[in-house]
Amino acid sequence: MANRKPTVAIVGGGFSGCMVAVHLLQQAQQPLRVVLIDRADSPGRGVAYRDQPECHLLNVRAEAMSAFPDRPDHFLDWLNNSYSPCHPVGTTEFLPRRIYGFYLESLLAAAQQGARRGVSLEVRNDEVLGLRPAEDGVSLRLGSGGQLRADRLVLALGNPGPADPPLADQKFFGSPRYLGHAWSTPGLYSIQRDENLLLIGSGLTTLDWLAALQTLGHHGRIHVVSRRGLLPQLHRAAAPHTLSFNPLELPARVLPLLRRMRAEVAAAEARGGDWRAVVDALRPFTQKLWQRLPASEQQRFLRHLRPYWEIHRHRAAPRIVESVYELLRSGQLQVLAGRLQGFEEREGEVEVSIRPRLGKGMQKLQVQRVVNCTGPESNYRRLNHPLIVSLRERGLIQPDSLGLGLQTDAHGALLDRDGLASERLHTLGPARKGLLWETTAVPEIRIQAQALARRLLLLCASDEKTAARPAQEKPRASV
Repeated sequence: MANRKPTVAIVGGGFSGCMVAVHLLQQAQQPLRVVLIDRADSPGRGVAYRDQPECHLLNVRAEAMSAFPDRPDHFLDWLNNSYSPCHPVGTTEFLPRRIYGFYLESLLAAAQQGARRGVSLEVRNDEVLGLRPAEDGVSLRLGSGGQLRADRLVLALGNPGPADPPLADQKFFGSPRYLGHAWSTPGLYSIQRDENLLLIGSGLTTLDWLAALQTLGHHGRIHVVSRRGLLPQLHRAAAPHTLSFNPLELPARVLPLLRRMRAEVAAAEARGGDWRAVVDALRPFTQKLWQRLPASEQQRFLRHLRPYWEIHRHRAAPRIVESVYELLRSGQLQVLAGRLQGFEEREGEVEVSIRPRLGKGMQKLQVQRVVNCTGPESNYRRLNHPLIVSLRERGLIQPDSLGLGLQTDAHGALLDRDGLASERLHTLGPARKGLLWETTAVPEIRIQAQALARRLLLLCASDEKTAARPAQEKPRASV
């Protein structure tokens, strides 16, 4: 190590990976090599911000989208001084996702340009297929056929794609009439304007698709099916709310908190307030509340309350919701609550069988295309990503018991099959959902990225000190 720079490899070029790289480049005082690995050739943009239609908007107002936790106006300043100085952007605007991708690209470029001498960034358009422990580090097997040795590895894979519906007969999922991942812009543009569609799931991804279809002039029938048929609520400006109680003083159970929040909403609305401000006021407590709950209560929340929490907590831009309302009013859109039972592909169409949530019998739909708009498959026991499979087989990761992500320590170090925190492998963002619950949005991830970068730099500095000791004093390194 004394004759080379420490290397931190980051797998994933979306917001999480980009911001870890940015903070490493900005904070490193000693020589450091940062290698950012992503299959796409646009690091920083990720799936959420790359090649998105203009109508796909951020779900958060511009004022809350700074990439830096200690510089809340950074995104707005960039917009109004660098990106669009002739057309000022207001604090409450919901901007196209692709603009945020340009923002992240600019941050990475600026951090690379401003890094101290000896601190470098290497971007690789590649994929990590496997990992094995190496002396004082890890060795990565790349899709291009090469190897990469790193002292530290950060898994910044973001949200995995959705899982196919859990049907006994999986044959239809290989059909060209099935689009298994809604975050496919080519897939969106492949839809014919007169085709009848089934969108599986009724969350934010579905709303994005509905807005895009309307913009593209689609006039076929659109059916949306989910187990409860719930659609995300819209954002609306509301005065900030201060909770009249301390959530952390309530019993560590779901029901008392639910009752107290309902009472809080009722009292706020009686005074002319808005439930949105009450939900937002809970956000600073959410991670600690989640961690206080015993596993049985966490499971109870996931079974019974999660869908209702999601539509109130993760709201949509007003313009997106208005598109959905227009489709509902015109009769072009139908939202169904039920469970998929099967698909039967016939010449020119697909017959879909749905068991309604309320009532008996079976409902049949005839459509030309089926699009999976469900949420990410967060159960790492089922993920077939080559790197995740390699880590599972080597016992270097441990999926959490709730099927929400990976087990980590408080700093994001991955726990192995024996529950030991790794000295070499770290993660952040959605992979930590089982531990933190609230860990998929910019405000949470930007804090994790900053803290993780600081920790990685401390660990690299510790490695340097260890390497300088006499051989008999050096402790044995572990993954």
